[in-house]
Amino acid sequence: MNTQTIKSKPELSGAKDFRLQELAMMSLSPILRSLQHWWLQRAERHYLICADVEQQRAKEAQMNVAYYQKRAALARSARN
Repeated sequence: MNTQTIKSKPELSGAKDFRLQELAMMSLSPILRSLQHWWLQRAERHYLICADVEQQRAKEAQMNVAYYQKRAALARSARN
């Protein structure tokens, strides 16, 4: 009977360890999910800012093209 008690204790201990790990993971899941949500929101804001900056650069580049085309046209007309 003593050996049977010794055999069942590790099984119970293993089951308790598994349950504690499972509970620990369950409590970490919402925290990890909120961290992932925060990270993805941050990434989305970053990329939207980058898109706005690139759009502004494109507008400025278009304005520069128009400016230099106008200067070229003025130089051409002054030459004639």
